[in-house]
Amino acid sequence: MQQPYLFISHSSKDTKYTEYLAGRLTDAGYRCWVDVDSIPAGSTWPREIQQAVENCGALVVVMSENARLSEWVERETLLALDLRKPVFIARMDEAPLPIHLINRQFSDFRRRRETAMKKLLSALTDVSLTEPQPPPTPREEQRLSPRPNEQKFFKYVKQLPDGEDNARIAREMFDFAQANADNISFSGRSAPAFHAHVWVGPGGVLVFSMRAYASHPAVEVPLQYFKEFPPYDSFDERLKVVRIFNQLLPLGEQLEDSRADRRPNIPLLPALATAERLKTFTNVLAEIMQNLRNSSSS
Repeated sequence: MQQPYLFISHSSKDTKYTEYLAGRLTDAGYRCWVDVDSIPAGSTWPREIQQAVENCGALVVVMSENARLSEWVERETLLALDLRKPVFIARMDEAPLPIHLINRQFSDFRRRRETAMKKLLSALTDVSLTEPQPPPTPREEQRLSPRPNEQKFFKYVKQLPDGEDNARIAREMFDFAQANADNISFSGRSAPAFHAHVWVGPGGVLVFSMRAYASHPAVEVPLQYFKEFPPYDSFDERLKVVRIFNQLLPLGEQLEDSRADRRPNIPLLPALATAERLKTFTNVLAEIMQNLRNSSSS
């Protein structure tokens, strides 16, 4: 029987990282499958890559900013996770880990490569490349799921710029939603989010979304969704909300009046950095929720 191989998931822009990692793993006795070397001429690339992931013993992702932006790297890692393949992360630069990998251990190649290589090789020896992984416990399944959830969301925010402060504000927004909204849901992989809904009208109304944009996490308030509910069927009432939001924003970053018919975004920093500002903001959201409920019951 042929020796199992490691599938190396990487961006085509990271040749230097990939060649280094594949070379070191080969020197350590592992077979490596790298698309530029392992796909026969004339083959269908998507089919060959899918089969290679399906048949590998484990997947090693060369994680970088390029890899984070690569649709192929995302597809390959998600397929490996769906197939319960062991997945290992070689972190090559400061790019945040994507949410589907956020709760997995990584080998940090950003500074001490030899130390990182030893950690990766040690981790590889701890798993079987031939036997399927055992079924996860319910707790492990939630922790390692590729889908966004509460546990992963705040860990993801924490690794972004100003992560500690942004994660604190995001957690307070989540606590507010738990106390005031009728439902909270999570979505998104490239820009994870949670959404607070109230059960009014057909199917409910989305009141706000907390979006973990890599550059500036923000709260999005879809004012256009409120148009069919009094008092927000009046443009002037929606505009009042926008003007309160503007009091929280730095000079030069105020929202235009037209945002009353759209989805204004309020960056967590600096707009909601203090307890007073955050209280002003959540008071507006609480009033919106109450008005929506009142309009539905009248």
